[in-house]
Amino acid sequence: QLLAQGGCTYPACIEASPHLLVLQSGQPSQAASLQRTMARLQAFLTNRTQVLNNARMVEDLVDSGALQTERCISAFMAIDRHHFFWAGHAASQTDGFGDHVYHDTPLRNGRLHQSAPHIYARALEALLPLDSGMSFLNIGSGTGYFSSIVSELIGNDAVNDGLDIWQECIDHAKDRCRAAGKTGIEFTTGNVYHLDVDSGTRYDRIYVGACANSRSKYLYNLLEVGGILVGPFQAGPGQQLR
Repeated sequence: QLLAQGGCTYPACIEASPHLLVLQSGQPSQAASLQRTMARLQAFLTNRTQVLNNARMVEDLVDSGALQTERCISAFMAIDRHHFFWAGHAASQTDGFGDHVYHDTPLRNGRLHQSAPHIYARALEALLPLDSGMSFLNIGSGTGYFSSIVSELIGNDAVNDGLDIWQECIDHAKDRCRAAGKTGIEFTTGNVYHLDVDSGTRYDRIYVGACANSRSKYLYNLLEVGGILVGPFQAGPGQQLR
């Protein structure tokens, strides 16, 4: 695409690897256009390898269309992804996860897991409207990152529950939320498919971040009238939010 934009229409690729691309123009008259194109390519690669931060990650989510509304953008800006994944490490470190935490990819470290930022961004937009005082359930709450983002919209005093099958995730989420001042979020160890949906709390909004499948339809019984449930359900070879 960059080659076409630079006006170099018939280059020959004479060597390529994940870290090296060697091009040869087909005609002498194309040398100048190839030189301009390579300058554009170098600028592009330099821009993509700059150290990311949370604000830059959010900007990328806006540019991609995953984040659209001002309230959702502000919520993502307020909650740093790095804080919820890799406790005790400075965001500027490049060893381990470092700034890779801000790439639009899922993260996993043992039991700890986070979906790619664009998944959470689209989920948050799909859960709108999220007003102050609304109740929220996060199934597969992981590190507590998404629950904290939702808290920015519904308030710290609203019912905000997280459920995960792994105690390690629950302990981590509690610690990270406490450090971020998110004291109103409750995390519980448990399996959502063992819940008594007929006697439990009803929620205005539910996000299924794990184990979303055809069996998840019974979770509709956990919704208040007019409530919304969103999750990445399987759709062919990939996943889509529904």
